[in-house]
Amino acid sequence: MSSALALQSTLAVDAPALIALLCALVACGTLGNFLVLRKEAMTGDAVAHAVLPGLVAGFLITGTRSITAMFVGAACAGIASILLANWARRTTRLEPGATLGIVFTGLFAVGVLLLETQGARQVDLDPECVLFGSLETLFYSPTLNGAWYTGVPRALWTLAAAACIALIAIVLFMKELSLLAFDPSSARHLGVAPRWLERLFLALVSASIVASFEAVGSVLVIGIVACPALIAAPHARSVTHQITLSMILGSIIAVLGYALASHAPTLFGTATALNSAGMIALVLAIAVPMSHVAKRFIHRPM
Repeated sequence: MSSALALQSTLAVDAPALIALLCALVACGTLGNFLVLRKEAMTGDAVAHAVLPGLVAGFLITGTRSITAMFVGAACAGIASILLANWARRTTRLEPGATLGIVFTGLFAVGVLLLETQGARQVDLDPECVLFGSLETLFYSPTLNGAWYTGVPRALWTLAAAACIALIAIVLFMKELSLLAFDPSSARHLGVAPRWLERLFLALVSASIVASFEAVGSVLVIGIVACPALIAAPHARSVTHQITLSMILGSIIAVLGYALASHAPTLFGTATALNSAGMIALVLAIAVPMSHVAKRFIHRPM
């Protein structure tokens, strides 16, 4: 009986967080492969910083802290940051990284200005939640005599939908997105990957990041957009192989990071468990150079 209760407790506490983590990894990581191939991995960083003015604008327009209003506002701000960066890149001679840095810094500053001047401090944004998300607060708690789905956290439904949409988009447009990543000029000239598809891709990236933002926070969002693809890239033989490998390796490493954070008192002698999002981002970051070093041994000619 005690083991059954322990298992039930573990599922109630850890399962929602792990499922949310893996859904966020799929939603952001699959699309992140194409950002890495396009050398635009910093796009995730830009969107993660740019959501602040969208969150504040959602509150100012509706007058409430409605989740829907906040999500729509953040999504619009994320898409705007990408479009502004692309426009700045085309109209100036600045490198892509510079334009992204200017755009997301400017939008983040606009968000802070709105907070200070428009009385929007009532939005009650928690800096720790913005940075590290809320994985530790996701619990499965069904209501009495209710269906099983009544206890599933709302963030998990959002992430599951984002993951499904990302996977469907990858399946439908794999050839076009691959060509757009390797040779965008030829793709547009041949009409294989028109501008509407590029805008759709950037909108999906923004939506996936915003959907993941609440649960995993900005620090881990940046990590799961770029790190799984960077880990898989040295060992990939094709785009499809890279995406598959990035999801497998990324999931294993993310779960390892979650376990390390949860068992920190035993492993590291800390007083309490460590923040899950921070530990997962750290483990993913460490795995990137390790993967490139491992390539020398795995693919060494006999």
